[in-house]
Amino acid sequence: MVTKAKSKISSIKPGTPEMAERLSIGYGMTLEEAKLIIKERADNPQTHPYERLVKAQAFLQAYTATPQVISTTPGWKRSRGG
Repeated sequence: MVTKAKSKISSIKPGTPEMAERLSIGYGMTLEEAKLIIKERADNPQTHPYERLVKAQAFLQAYTATPQVISTTPGWKRSRGG
């Protein structure tokens, strides 16, 4: 008897701990660190380099962003038959 393995596709919702965890891998900082960098840099620009501020701002934008469909072209569908 052959059984099909079910693949579980999970989507990561914006603003969730899972999203923060995934982004922290790419940006090299946690959500809390990103918020702290932005706050401290606003109070005293000498606390963090400008490049780190830009990364922290990008982290927060990615954390809260929601995907939007832009294409109006329908997706590809397999034609059944010969």
